[in-house]
Amino acid sequence: MPTRLRLFFTFLLLFSTTASWADAPIKEIEGLKLKISSSNLGGVQKPLMIRSKDEAAIYFDVKSSAALKNEVNFSKQKVLVFVWRGSGQDRLPYVVLESFPEQIRFSYQRGRTRDLRQHFKVFVVRSNVKCSINGQPVEDKTGNALEIKENGKWRPANLPLDSLVNGKAIEVRVRGTLAHGIIAIGGETTGTTIRFGKTTWELDLRKEKLFGSTAERLNGKRVVVTGSVRLQKGVEIAKRTILTVTSIDSASSKDEVLK
Repeated sequence: MPTRLRLFFTFLLLFSTTASWADAPIKEIEGLKLKISSSNLGGVQKPLMIRSKDEAAIYFDVKSSAALKNEVNFSKQKVLVFVWRGSGQDRLPYVVLESFPEQIRFSYQRGRTRDLRQHFKVFVVRSNVKCSINGQPVEDKTGNALEIKENGKWRPANLPLDSLVNGKAIEVRVRGTLAHGIIAIGGETTGTTIRFGKTTWELDLRKEKLFGSTAERLNGKRVVVTGSVRLQKGVEIAKRTILTVTSIDSASSKDEVLK
């Protein structure tokens, strides 16, 4: 093999090896601070999963959000946040199984001392890596995707929403996957939905003419939608949850917001 060609393949091998090192399946970030109460999170067994810089800004203070923006490539990585109260001896080790993509198994180990403390762990994980905690898969939770507006401020929320069950409309912001052009029996659908976790809500886009074309463009993609959600009685479907949209945007961009 000619010397130049040999050097070329050696360079390629070195480059690919370096790239794989830089694209590690997991790394821990320290020194971050939350700006919300830890009681709004799910504890050590249900870590918060963050998939965009906009989501990070909801939960972390300004300095920590900026640090995450510099540390994380959200197109290829996600952030796991573990917050819990327990013994000072509590531990959260993990192992990486060398399959491809890799699997990361966290193992919560409860301490024996009674010095109750708050624990806070943040990990950056490659998006295609599967994670579990004590044998249970780590998945997107409804609370990560849903917020409600109270006293002019957004706060994380979980289903069911009591006010919604009681027949009231609620101002919400939802992150999920949009589906457009849906057909249902008896025409009992708005034709557009958003799915987050195991929940699917219908979207009413009639408030703004441009929403229809935006929904077509973002069909099948992750979006951020705000508006007023309500329950409505149906014929084929006993109860329909419909969100009247006031803004719709790609989850990865703030530049295309429609209001």
